[in-house]
Amino acid sequence: MTLRDPGYMHPVLDCAESQTFEKDYVQDDEVEEWKAMNCAGAAIAHQAQLDVQEVLGERPIRRALILVGKGHNGGDALIATGHILTSNIEAQADLVFPYGLGHLRPLVSRCLDQLQAACGNRLRYLSLRSGDQGTIEGQLRLFLGDEGFDLCLDGILGMQFKPPLRMPALELLKWTNAHEGIACRIAVDLPSGIGDDADQDAFRADFTYATGIAKSALFASANRSKVGRIRYLDIGFFEQSVEASRYVLSKAILAFQRSLRLSQTHKKTYGHVFLLGGSTTMPGAILMATRSALKSGVGLVTCFVPESIVAEAAAKIPEAMWVGLPEIPDHGGLALEGIGLIRQHAKKASGWVIGPGMGTHDETATLIEEALALSDAPVLLDADGLRPSIVARDWQGRSCVVSPHVGEFNRLLGRELNTPVSEMDVLKFAKDTGCVVIMKGSPTLISDGELAVYSCAGGPVLARGGSGDILSGLVGGRIAIPDNDLLVSVAEGVAWQGSAADAMAQRQGQVAAQATDILSFL
Repeated sequence: MTLRDPGYMHPVLDCAESQTFEKDYVQDDEVEEWKAMNCAGAAIAHQAQLDVQEVLGERPIRRALILVGKGHNGGDALIATGHILTSNIEAQADLVFPYGLGHLRPLVSRCLDQLQAACGNRLRYLSLRSGDQGTIEGQLRLFLGDEGFDLCLDGILGMQFKPPLRMPALELLKWTNAHEGIACRIAVDLPSGIGDDADQDAFRADFTYATGIAKSALFASANRSKVGRIRYLDIGFFEQSVEASRYVLSKAILAFQRSLRLSQTHKKTYGHVFLLGGSTTMPGAILMATRSALKSGVGLVTCFVPESIVAEAAAKIPEAMWVGLPEIPDHGGLALEGIGLIRQHAKKASGWVIGPGMGTHDETATLIEEALALSDAPVLLDADGLRPSIVARDWQGRSCVVSPHVGEFNRLLGRELNTPVSEMDVLKFAKDTGCVVIMKGSPTLISDGELAVYSCAGGPVLARGGSGDILSGLVGGRIAIPDNDLLVSVAEGVAWQGSAADAMAQRQGQVAAQATDILSFL
């Protein structure tokens, strides 16, 4: 299986392309439209009740604000509201209709009737009357009061939006964006006010749920502050491959977790990953990478580390094999004379992870170069292994993966560390070097120089020291498993860590977490 096979990734389309695709898909069949709308609404409700746990913990949703437009985004929001109210028996929903009830499209009216029949005693309606800012703001304050909301669903405008925003939606969005009492803001498909072009007063989402098709506007750097975290909700549109300039990973990339291994296998069946890294001043990074490599599914893990930390490392992580290497005096990094020990073992490796916690001494850089010459197994370079001279070497058909954050990527290019990194920058770098790039961020971009594939899993809970080391061990373990496609293995590792991070944040919040807590959620 390769990443291009149907199922692993789905196309990212602009709004015009998405409209054409959906029209061809449903072919003006109201039954198909209704089916798609119900699938989207159910998926939105399910995901919202997971994501809101990051702020509510185990407390159920009690009050929701639902912004309902006249188009199908409004219908999706209404169906989602029904599922949410059914699952949270004490919850109530305030529905705000900026264009009134009389302008709803037929299927949206059907959604409202269905919701009213099921949960009518827990609903309140406000149909806004056009007027100046003071009039609309007054209507909202009078109707909604001063209490806060656990959740706000934005279903006002969709992919047909063209700037500028107009009254009354404009003032409703301004009021909602300024409201400090909303715990979690979720946009259906796109934040209202963002299409192929965007308005500065667009809805400010914590999460945007791309239902059915992930729109390219969600990945534009100019929209990041409005879009928040992207969730791609697959509702079955892409059973066949569709060519596009960029893609988003689907949940099918993690299908390997739900398949049985062959009964007649042994540890060597699943590969042997070598980790080279660590120093006496930064021993933790290589230990974290080792722990995640052991969780990756690889059969064997061997770590080459400074000899003075071997005893403690082996006591903490006995499942790995530990080889102590000579240290640079008064520095604590790995000395070049350790190459002999690496040479004794190198042919056993089916994959490498090089870099976590190594430090930046020139002698250690030479050790990396010498070690790379001893094996043709795929390698992941991270952290202190991300040196321009090493990444720019001739890989001669050998597979190399690099996993920089923004600062490390810019350092490789010789740019200011805070320079914004574009998708084109990443594709060009991958093409020029022959490396697969994992451009860490929200979302994370994977590229081999031709494909641009986004993983939307994960979030700010990963914004802590050690998260990158966990990722390097996980991906390193996946690429070391024999017969695995390189890009598929990389995508598996990235999506796996992100999904585990989401589960961790939903369970224990974003603040009181350590990078190694993720391991328990893999």
